[in-house]
Formats: sequence, structure tokens, C-alpha cells
Amino acid sequence: MKRFWAVGAAVLMGVAGAVEYRAENGTASFTHTVRFVPVRGTIAGVTATVALDPANLAATTGSVRVPVANLRTGIGLRDSHAKGENALNTAKYPNATFTLERLTGGRLVEGQTLATTATGKLTVKGTTKTVSVPVKATLQGGKVNVSTQFKFNPFDYDVRYPGSSDSVTVDVAFTLNRS
Repeated sequence: MKRFWAVGAAVLMGVAGAVEYRAENGTASFTHTVRFVPVRGTIAGVTATVALDPANLAATTGSVRVPVANLRTGIGLRDSHAKGENALNTAKYPNATFTLERLTGGRLVEGQTLATTATGKLTVKGTTKTVSVPVKATLQGGKVNVSTQFKFNPFDYDVRYPGSSDSVTVDVAFTLNRS
């Protein structure tokens, strides 16, 4: 965890006009079909560190950490299998991360929701791929509410759960507070 925050702080260095924001206790949820049955789950403890200039979103940098080791589906045995070596292998890879490389331009205006696209590196189970995901951000009272919903193929990240489909829908939400 110290390494994650150190990397996040390094990313924040040298971004003119940007202010550091952090999120704690965000959430992620997912839907994934296994043997024709939709499986829904949650992941608590999502964190983020972002260098953000509300007037110039294109200059935004940062990272998001999703602790997949916190995955819960409501069935303990299924959770154990999902966290196992052949699936997410959370013993070795407890977190999925997204490192922001580019955010489409625009600006945040108090009380308005802005739809934008975040492009960066998604790392799941030690495999990293470039992805672009839609993001909604709302500036309210100095805080920024951030949410996204996107799909990815778990097989691209060597996540192999018996009978699983090639698509996972993920929702992530967190509130950035100025540090």
C-alpha cells in the first residue's frame, strides 16, 4: 500500500494548477455471468489519488485502487473460488489498479455533471492493458463525485473462473476530497 501512495504522489508532482485530491471508502460493484447465472458482487474500500485542476481536466493525473481481495457476492464458497489462484488470485494480486494517462478536456462547474472519457492502464491479476472508460464527475462543495461503468473481458487479464463469460460489467464510484 505504501508503494501505491508513493507512486500516486510521484504522479502528482509537476502538474501546474492541479490540486491533490484523495478518495477513501469508494465502492465497486460488478455483474458477471457464470454458467448462465448472473453473479453480482461488491468491493468495498476503493481509493484514489488525483491531481486535478477543475478548470483544465485534460491536465488531470492519478490512480485508483480497487481491493479485489474485498470481493463479496453473498456466497462465501463462491467468493473463495473467485479469489482463488485460477481466478483473481487475490493472495498474490490483492488489488486492481487504474492509472490515468489522459482525461478528455473540459472543466468542472459547481453543481453540474460532466461526462468525459478516462484513458489509462488497467491492471488486474498482474496483467496491464490500456482502456478508455466513460466517467461522470460532479463538483459539489469542493468535492468531486466520480462514477464510471464499463465492461472488460476477464480472459484478457488471465482471470479464469470455471463456466464464466467473457464480459464483466464494473461500476466504480468515489468522492474526491481536497487533501
